Parts: sequence; C-alpha cells; structure tokens
Amino acid sequence: MSQYQTAGVNARLRLFALLEAQGVPASEADDLVAALEAGAVAGAQCQVVEREGMAPASRGELFADGWDDGVGAVSEALVGIADREWSRRGGRSA
Repeated sequence: MSQYQTAGVNARLRLFALLEAQGVPASEADDLVAALEAGAVAGAQCQVVEREGMAPASRGELFADGWDDGVGAVSEALVGIADREWSRRGGRSA
C-alpha cells in the first residue's frame, strides 16, 4: 500500500503545481483535488457495497451475517473517509 500512498502524494503535489502554473486559484485547486480524492474513495465504497450478500453459501448463515456486517462496517468507514477528504479542502495546496 505504501507505493500507492507515495504515488498519491507525488501526484497531488504535481497536480497542484500544474494548476498553479495555469493560474488556477489555490482554493479552486483544493476543491478539485478534494473532489478527485473523495470520488476515488466513493468509488471504492461502491465496490465494497456490491459484496453484500456474496458470502460463500457453504460457510453457513452465521458466516454470511458476519460477512454482511463487515461489508456494512467497511462501507460506513469509506463514506466517512470520503466525507473527511471533501471537508479538508482549502489550504492543502499551500
């Protein structure tokens, strides 16, 4: 996962530099980057939600219940992350 984090930080810095070079105000750059990051997390959340009800039937009902509880917990966590990313816009381009 660290390679994705490093790539993400590098891409974010490069994007801010490119937007600044094009005269995009810092606040607008922050909004754009926050929207991209929140959107990426929201996309992951959509993929997680699709896993609900997909527990292997051979594992039994108790396993399936736990599976779906886990899907719900991860989904809620991802929504929270997307919300935090969006709310953090402003001041990150500095």
